[in-house]
Amino acid sequence: MTRTVIFILLLGVPFLGNVPGLRAQRMLSLEEAQQRAHDHAEEVKIARLEVEHAERGVDIARTQRLPRLDLTASYTHISETGGIDLAIPGLISRSIRFGDGNVYESAITASVPLFTGFRLETGQRMQEAQVAITGAQLKGTETSLHNRVAIAYRQAQLALRSRRIYEEQLQYLGAQLDLLKKLQAQGQILPYDTLLLSTRMSALRVERASAHSAYRNARLTVADFGDLDPDFDVSSDVSVTSTLPIEDEEALLQAALLQRSDLAVLREMKALGDQRVRAEKAAYLPALSAFASYRYGKPGVDQVSNAWMNYYTAGLALQWNLWSWGGDRGRVDQQEIQRQETDLRYARLERQLRTNIRSLRNDLGVLAETRAMLDDQVRQESVKRDLLQARLSQGLATATELVDAETARTTALLRREQSDIQYLIKLTELANVIGKDI
Repeated sequence: MTRTVIFILLLGVPFLGNVPGLRAQRMLSLEEAQQRAHDHAEEVKIARLEVEHAERGVDIARTQRLPRLDLTASYTHISETGGIDLAIPGLISRSIRFGDGNVYESAITASVPLFTGFRLETGQRMQEAQVAITGAQLKGTETSLHNRVAIAYRQAQLALRSRRIYEEQLQYLGAQLDLLKKLQAQGQILPYDTLLLSTRMSALRVERASAHSAYRNARLTVADFGDLDPDFDVSSDVSVTSTLPIEDEEALLQAALLQRSDLAVLREMKALGDQRVRAEKAAYLPALSAFASYRYGKPGVDQVSNAWMNYYTAGLALQWNLWSWGGDRGRVDQQEIQRQETDLRYARLERQLRTNIRSLRNDLGVLAETRAMLDDQVRQESVKRDLLQARLSQGLATATELVDAETARTTALLRREQSDIQYLIKLTELANVIGKDI
């Protein structure tokens, strides 16, 4: 007898190791998953690099407004040089050549823009606006990532809690199956009753396997966000304290107008459009710059001596386009049109935000009512099942009635769990709409 028991236990070891949820794994909280995703997600790193790229653009634009110093050197070969031919009667004719065919020149030149029609100042402001745009995009990327991780985590929680419900029902029906087998041995019920219960347990095992598969897939999604090993469990706690003013539609809209990254980007693009218009209008004005050079070369400015010498040059340069066939006016018009397009995009997005907020508030209201009704349904189905279980033990009810009651209770429990998670997911979607982390 002892050997038989040991043999059965040994056979049961690998089976128990394959039962979902029995192997201990580390627990990963939602906050840890979000932080891990924030630290490792490529999209966040790309957004940060875009901010750095824009900041370098500001540095470049700022340097263009400062004096600059250039070093130049050149060598030129000239095939012919200038000279004077002397032909005096009675004397030998001769020619005097100035310089030679090899010209060497080096220079250090300092230059500074004095007035550019506000081109350089506007260019710097445009780059600063680009920094603000990339900063808003970075914030939006982080918020969107956190909320997507939250939704995947909630889906994993739903699958986990569904699997536990199926396991609880299997344990309950297993106990009832033992009772039915005893009643069958006593001749009080037919074999059909135990077969019916066994069939229901088989169906529950399939549904449990499906829930376990959904749980694994949801964990893979969470792990992918943060470059994690998916060997972890999620918390079954779905309690959350929402700070969103769900009851106040206007407060939600105002929060969205302040926090939405895409709205912030459009506002910065409007400011950028103003600067672009100003930059194009700068073409109407002249540009003035000053320069001074110290030069050293051969033959320099003395072609007769043809020797190395140093000298300097200094001056002012004025450039002013007087006519371009309306090209500068056309570029200004283009920027004006683009600014109007930005205004229309902003208005459209603001209208869509109001619609989305109203839709999500309606969904949250329905889910809140559904949760309360499902609480009552679960209590009623539990009482009904317990009564039928007592009647079955007395031979006053059939296994079919008990299975139907247990199925109805399981369905109500699952819908109750789904309503909890769906409520949290809708809260996350609402937070994402207003540009806030849940």
